Amino acid sequence: MIVHVKPVGDVVEHEPSAHCICGPGSDIVQIPAICKPVGMIYQHHALHPCSEWEAAPER
Repeated sequence: MIVHVKPVGDVVEHEPSAHCICGPGSDIVQIPAICKPVGMIYQHHALHPCSEWEAAPER
């Protein structure tokens, strides 16, 4: 599963993609006991200060 955490109400519309204009950073989510990856989280960067964020799966 891939999840994107994006700012709400930013000056640009953030694409639910690793190639978004804001250059999101990624983190691998894994099961620690067996080091098996189960997903990715992409944290998008706000281009305008914001205080509200939303998480949505990549489609």
